[in-house]
Amino acid sequence: MNPDNSFVDLRLNRQDGQNQESFWPSFTDIMTVIVMIFVIAMVVLLLRNIELVKQLRSTMEAERAAVELAKTTGEEKESLALKLFAAENDLSMLRMRLMQLEEQRTEQAGTIDTQHRDIVQLQAEKESLQLLRDQLNAENYTLTQQLKKRDTLIQQQQQNLEELQQTLLSAQQQLGRFQEEVASAHSALNTLEENYATVKEQLTQLQQRYNSQTGELLAARVAQRESGRQLQNLQSDFEQLKVKYDKLIRPARSPAGRYLVDVRYTKPGQDILIEYKIQDADGYQKVSQAELEEQLEQLKEQHPNGLYIKVIFPEKSGLSFSEAWSLTSRLHSRYDYYFQGGGPELIPVLPSSSSGE
Repeated sequence: MNPDNSFVDLRLNRQDGQNQESFWPSFTDIMTVIVMIFVIAMVVLLLRNIELVKQLRSTMEAERAAVELAKTTGEEKESLALKLFAAENDLSMLRMRLMQLEEQRTEQAGTIDTQHRDIVQLQAEKESLQLLRDQLNAENYTLTQQLKKRDTLIQQQQQNLEELQQTLLSAQQQLGRFQEEVASAHSALNTLEENYATVKEQLTQLQQRYNSQTGELLAARVAQRESGRQLQNLQSDFEQLKVKYDKLIRPARSPAGRYLVDVRYTKPGQDILIEYKIQDADGYQKVSQAELEEQLEQLKEQHPNGLYIKVIFPEKSGLSFSEAWSLTSRLHSRYDYYFQGGGPELIPVLPSSSSGE
């Protein structure tokens, strides 16, 4: 083609007819081109058909080969199916044979178990028979030993029997002597019975005398107890009279020769105020009850002649009579010389207007 997209001018005498007949040449060229294109297309189609024919032939040959192959495969398949059927038949027969063998094996196992149990039972019976044989042997040995011992015992008994016969003879002889002694003993027994009756009569007399003496002894013991009780009463009365006499003849309480201690109690509030003064001091000292008793204990040990405790309760001291009496009796009974060693009993005295003792 030309650069302006027009067809190439293939005419041989285009210079001559260009001016005269411009239409028909162009038409011829076009038709020529079309024919050429048609021819080329036909050639291409022909080549294509030839190729398709070749492919069709090869396909048909392949189909025939495939059919042959399928036929061969089918024949082989049928052969294999026949072989498979035969093999399955053989397998069924083998399975049946295996089942038969299993049944036979089970029966044989049962038979073996039964025989095994029979063997075990026979072994147990054998062991029991052996044990019974051993026991019988032991019993036989024991019986043999016992038989020997019995023979020995029979011999000993025969010897003992002979000894007993000899002993019986000697016993018969002794029995004769015993009968003679019994006769003499009977005569002695008669004599003893006579003596027993005499002794019994004497014993009865002695028993009567013993009973009468026992009654007299009991009466004497009762009288002795009554005398002892009366004596104890008299001794008690004597002791009481002696105490009263000692109290009556004892001299009155006096500070002469004693160490003087003044103790003064007051109760201004709820607590009791305690003050004391000894004869060597000038004034009173405040102390507690425990300190006072400790001081009095020391003074009591320092002065063997004793203390004279003077208890003072000032007027309006605030103490009740029971408190004052308790304090006074406590000091006098423990530390005052007059009340030591079983002295006279304290007599409660009301405090005076100025002082109390």
